[in-house]
Amino acid sequence: MSCAEVFFNRLIARKPWRDLNTELQTKSAFERRLSWVHLLAIGLGATIGAGIFVLSGQAAAQYSGPSIIISFVITGVIALLASFSYSELGAMMPSSGSVYTYTYAALGEYLAWFNGWNSILLYLFGILTVTVAWSKHVALFIDIVSDYNVTSMIAQAPVAWNEDAERFFVTGQAINLPAIAITIAIT
Repeated sequence: MSCAEVFFNRLIARKPWRDLNTELQTKSAFERRLSWVHLLAIGLGATIGAGIFVLSGQAAAQYSGPSIIISFVITGVIALLASFSYSELGAMMPSSGSVYTYTYAALGEYLAWFNGWNSILLYLFGILTVTVAWSKHVALFIDIVSDYNVTSMIAQAPVAWNEDAERFFVTGQAINLPAIAITIAIT
């Protein structure tokens, strides 16, 4: 067997679900206390509380027509179908690891590794979006309460979007201090 064949076989090496399940049964598992209602409340609270929908609402009001409602309905149906597939996989493989475990059992180690790191990046960008949204709310609150113009001093990103010119521009700011403070406070 050549070196390339060995390498390729190791990339697509799959672990059967029986072996994964046996391995998971021997390890100590966390006690499951959250129901689907708890998880739904956590997910909705995190999404709505972060103010992520503020920007999409502003963009929809300024640049789209009534078809935005159809777009949101189609997106909701697609998200529902994706959640059905995840719930089916979760019922078939009741273990921790989420997409990494599912991919490892179905497609092999390399794609599981790739999906695991992709999930980490997804969570990282989600955290970044939430902290920037919270930062804008904190800066607006400070602007209302005090005489300082915090938004122009510390709350801008290094690169921003100019709506009039429809292009990115450099703001001259180096750091978003409220976002850093919020990240430190919640960790």
